[in-house]
Amino acid sequence: MMAMPQPAGPRRPLHPHVRRHTRMVVTMRLALPALAAVLLASLAVWTQFGGDSGLFRLTFNQGHREEFSALTMSNPHFEGVDQQQRPFSVMARKAIQMDKVGDVMDLEAPEADVTMESGAWLAINADSGRFMRIAQKLDLEGAVSLFHDQGFELHTSDVQVDLSASTAHTNRPVQGQGPSGNMTADGLDVLDGGKRIMLLGHAHLTIYGGDQLTEAPKP
Repeated sequence: MMAMPQPAGPRRPLHPHVRRHTRMVVTMRLALPALAAVLLASLAVWTQFGGDSGLFRLTFNQGHREEFSALTMSNPHFEGVDQQQRPFSVMARKAIQMDKVGDVMDLEAPEADVTMESGAWLAINADSGRFMRIAQKLDLEGAVSLFHDQGFELHTSDVQVDLSASTAHTNRPVQGQGPSGNMTADGLDVLDGGKRIMLLGHAHLTIYGGDQLTEAPKP
């Protein structure tokens, strides 16, 4: 005769410690695959951004160029000499470096001056400008004012200055005054550090001589 199995008795409740262990095992089974996927994705991103070198570097896949962060300087002062060994200086309220090597600088409230062998000077200022340090060129714009120690004062809206050659040029309208009267023109050339100032285009001079007023238009 085959013995019949005895009916199971009531199931004993699991100990609280056993229930906690069981829940932890189930949770780990679900969490570990997700954690592994996150780690693999992080490793791929880190490798792409140069993490294998120990430094965090932002790089671009096209061209492999490193990100450039502009350098800002307060009250910069640049000095040099022109082709005739005459000293010049360039100053500004603020300069922003526009390239990695520090050649191109955008200037806020720039000022420049050149000193001649005789001690005479030529000074120029503007609202803003760009200084090409290696080429020794200065592009000025905004309210540009030029001053000569002989008493000339000229105003225009932009000027290109070649500090190496001690010249300046603009094709914008110019107005100003000097010891003998007032002047207007369609443009301006300053040559040889201010030894020669040429009014371009339709120039008009109003010359004061004693009690007489003379208008001298220049074609």
